[in-house]
Amino acid sequence: MPIVTLNTNHFSLDVGGFAGFFGGEEAVSAMETVHLYRGRRWTGWFNSPGSYSVGKRYGQLANSRLWDGMFPGPNEEPTSFIGLDGKAGPPYIASQSGTFIKQTNHLAYLFMQRCKDQEAMTVPGRRTRTNKVTIVETQDIDFKGANSNTDPSFTIHARDGFHKHIAYIPIATSIATCILCAWDGDWYCFSLILLGILANGISCLVIGSASIVLQSVAHSETAPPGDGMLMDGNHVVVMLGKEKNVAAITQGKFQLEYQPWVRARIRKERRKRQIVGDGMSNIHRSSSKKDAESGPRVESHYEDAEINNEYAAIGLCSLLLVLQFLTQLLLIPQGTLFGQVMFLTSFGVSWVYNLFLASMDKEYLQEELLLQALGLSNEHMKTYKLGTRTTAAVFACLALQPECNSGEWETRGFKPQEIIRQFIPNDTHVWAVWRDQILQQMKNNTPGLQSLDIKACDDRVAAFGENERKLLSDLLSDARTAYQQHLVLQARRRSVSTANGMKAEALYILSCTIRCRFLGFSCYRALCIHAESLRRLKLHSTSDIVRYCQY
Repeated sequence: MPIVTLNTNHFSLDVGGFAGFFGGEEAVSAMETVHLYRGRRWTGWFNSPGSYSVGKRYGQLANSRLWDGMFPGPNEEPTSFIGLDGKAGPPYIASQSGTFIKQTNHLAYLFMQRCKDQEAMTVPGRRTRTNKVTIVETQDIDFKGANSNTDPSFTIHARDGFHKHIAYIPIATSIATCILCAWDGDWYCFSLILLGILANGISCLVIGSASIVLQSVAHSETAPPGDGMLMDGNHVVVMLGKEKNVAAITQGKFQLEYQPWVRARIRKERRKRQIVGDGMSNIHRSSSKKDAESGPRVESHYEDAEINNEYAAIGLCSLLLVLQFLTQLLLIPQGTLFGQVMFLTSFGVSWVYNLFLASMDKEYLQEELLLQALGLSNEHMKTYKLGTRTTAAVFACLALQPECNSGEWETRGFKPQEIIRQFIPNDTHVWAVWRDQILQQMKNNTPGLQSLDIKACDDRVAAFGENERKLLSDLLSDARTAYQQHLVLQARRRSVSTANGMKAEALYILSCTIRCRFLGFSCYRALCIHAESLRRLKLHSTSDIVRYCQY
């Protein structure tokens, strides 16, 4: 029986077999964060596993016959390909403009999810099925191209994160293992680790070179306010503000804008192909317009040439990643045991870093980018937890009520009962009386809430049974709860507005005081105009300012 010995001179790990497949899903998911963090594109200089998976995945972005043959698959736009678009949002109902969008877009979906995660303030009252209402005061967005023929857009600068400091670990490990392989004289593993560093670094640099743009739709300067609500089950988001700011959420979208050297624009001509005798030409001819405005029909065997983005630079990076996999598959067995261990070490550390990037909540990062672009914070978004659906309906309707007399509601397109019907479409006699009482209270606008008492219903409830009276009483109680919370919210807004106004006036007067100090006492006459404001704000007395200016 031969003696079995462990001879390391002929021992080989043969890690090339799994070099390109190990960690593929994590590498693809990690690459999807390349646009979501500032500087992420510059931190890819390490020997990352999963090069084959990343190359096959992102090679589908390259759009030409050559790239389609090498990387078969659907040619999607980079925005939806990477996950910045494609989710369906909740319905949107405008309160004044009459706009109704049955299914909004990806940004509305992100915005709704962010509002759902926000901490809510519980409103006391009757409780059956809890509903949440988030009131958002949209901020003015400075779009570029708003006054031109192009769609308004806004470039978003990605947030800064601590990931770039953690990226130093795989980068340092890959460089160190590469140097150790050279020191040991294993030039195969040295070159393969170096190839992995360059391939992954260049790919991150090219794929992550796009800037994220919030692209909205053109709007009219005379458009009514964009006040409206997003409705998703038991959660409603009430948005208040200008049409352009609300439309950025309901109709806007993220767009990845690459540089021309990445897009590599080419002309692509497609031919109309017809089968002789299939009758398609006659169908097209009979279905074409024959009015005076359409003009004579011009037969053509070619369509207009379309200008497409080839993304050849991304295709080359994908090809480089696939070639890296093939090279590692062939040459890793030629390395020494020490070199293969070093190669495997760089792979392991890089895989852990990719796992860290893949574990990030990409939707949350997109929500942060969206709020950053919209200029929103928790101060502009308040969520209230209401005990019943009827309370939520009245509260949302009151929040959407325009600041004008009830006689102008029809002119502005505000229909309170239609808003309430979006929550509760019931049309029985009890619900009809309840809606009428809500409308009457909103028109009267009296703090006593007399219209929300069952005694104010007069003869309309004379024929009601005991159960119907109890139901109407509960519904009116819910309406009173919503109205009281609305009054509290209005008082809070007025106090905040007054405080901000006084603060701004105080800062202005203080600047005038400093100006008087440096320009001389002759400016005191101009400052005396604000003497009454100074006494009201209790910033300084007039004598104190005179003394300060004289000094």
